[in-house]
Amino acid sequence: MSQTVITKFENKVWLILLVVLAVVLLSGFFVYRSLSGIVNGLTEEARPDETVILMKEVLYDLTDAENNVKSYSLTNEIPYLEDYNLNVTEVEEKIGKLRELTADDADSKLQVDSLDVLIHQKFFILEDMLLLRGQSRVTNALDRVATHIETSAAEDDGGVFSQEDKVITAEQEKAEEDKFFKKLLNKRKKNEETSTQQNPEEITEEAVVDPNEKITLDEINQEILQIKKEEARIDKSVREKELLLIQEDKKVMDRILAMFVQMEEKETLSMDEKLALADTKSRQTNILIGLFCILACVLLVIAGYAVNTYVKRNEAFKIALRKAKQETDAKNREITDSITYAQKIQEAILPDRKLFAAYLKESFVLYKPKDIVAGDFYWTVKTDDRLFVAVADCTGHGVPGAMVSVVCSTALNRCVREFELKQPAQILEKCRELVIETFASGDYSVNDGMDIALISLKYTLDDGKEVALIEYSGANNSLYIVKNTALQTVPADKQPIGKYQYQKPFTNHKLIIERGSMLYLFSDGYADQFGGQYGKKFKYKQFQELLSASSRFDTDRQLDNLENTFESWRGSLEQIDDVCVIGVRL
Repeated sequence: MSQTVITKFENKVWLILLVVLAVVLLSGFFVYRSLSGIVNGLTEEARPDETVILMKEVLYDLTDAENNVKSYSLTNEIPYLEDYNLNVTEVEEKIGKLRELTADDADSKLQVDSLDVLIHQKFFILEDMLLLRGQSRVTNALDRVATHIETSAAEDDGGVFSQEDKVITAEQEKAEEDKFFKKLLNKRKKNEETSTQQNPEEITEEAVVDPNEKITLDEINQEILQIKKEEARIDKSVREKELLLIQEDKKVMDRILAMFVQMEEKETLSMDEKLALADTKSRQTNILIGLFCILACVLLVIAGYAVNTYVKRNEAFKIALRKAKQETDAKNREITDSITYAQKIQEAILPDRKLFAAYLKESFVLYKPKDIVAGDFYWTVKTDDRLFVAVADCTGHGVPGAMVSVVCSTALNRCVREFELKQPAQILEKCRELVIETFASGDYSVNDGMDIALISLKYTLDDGKEVALIEYSGANNSLYIVKNTALQTVPADKQPIGKYQYQKPFTNHKLIIERGSMLYLFSDGYADQFGGQYGKKFKYKQFQELLSASSRFDTDRQLDNLENTFESWRGSLEQIDDVCVIGVRL
């Protein structure tokens, strides 16, 4: 009754602890969700900063591209064109990143698209300026040609020169520039309109004369002067166009700046709103944390009180439990001591190993009880003319099996010593009678018995050769004979020693076996052991293969092989039954 009351109170304590744990976990979950919302909000606020930074970098790259175009117009140096190309690439990459950052905001995405259109317009204007600047290279080329002609004429005694003189063309000095402008022209799809404006080879062709024709210096200077006048007119037109482009570029740049300012203001406003929302959530979370701490403290006080009460009320139970444990341990020691002593008694009943080895010089006994005492046993008796050997498996294992084994071992001894029976079948018949009689003498009827394989062995001469005369009879346990690794099974009768509904006389087998063969008697414990990779039974087929393969070794090695194979197969699984195997080489 007291133990029942303590158990009920213990259940109440555990229920309170579970409620406390559930409330704490639930409160912690809500606090975690709130904190996660704040953290995610602060993380999202890092994106507007990145957007503003990217917009400023785009503005810087646009300014740098414009400066590179102006620097090239003043110096005609190729590095400025390379820097301009780099600016275009970087701006395109940053516009792509802006698209990714604003993918979830339709308004921001629309603004980025508008900004991209304006930036492309600006680049078109800058490229038009570069194309106009490229047209002025013809005048510079003519100046260099005239200077070279005058220098060559001064060095020529005749005052004239022919096509054999070297003429430095604009294409040779401006190869890289031509490459850049041709790429630009292909991009703008204006090859036909600009080919006549930018083709230094025509200048070169005009500078080349018939090799047989002599031209005076004055005539050449007159031609160059006419070309320069025409180019002056073209240059004036180019500068007017360039001025218009500069004005258009300023308008586009103003629109781009206005777009930047609008986007920056929107991002700043969005950031302020998110910061205000994060501040509100932070205050709410602080309130939740405070309530969570108060609730946790109250619940912990309640749980502490319940545990303290449980500990006090459970102290008496602990004392009683400790006393019961001490009594149980004492009884267990008594039982263990009794079983250990029973083991000694059982070992005394078993044949002496030295005597067994003296009778059968080449033999082994594998005996592995599941518990301290066993229901399996082996038996041997030597008479005047023969030797009896048996392996028996009594019902059960442990203490019950050991008690049955005493009864069955006593019955076998009486059959041979008292009744002087010599045939194994007769011995099993009489043994069954004695076992049934013993178990039927009390107030309770016991149906236990044993399975057994029994042989009688004596040596005789057959055609001048010494052979072994074996008589065998078995109750459920067969006999294996192995000669040159070939295994022969002598079957047992399918009935036990004990009460059985379908009793019949046991069969007596007579066998003449050559020397060198192996006899194996065994119980079912080895073949029924679970183990291996899939936890299945060892089974008789595998047991037969093992015995057949081991038969060519000496008996000591056979014993080691059988024991190692059993332990390897069993692994970490429990031994399920007693094991007994006897091997005899004739």
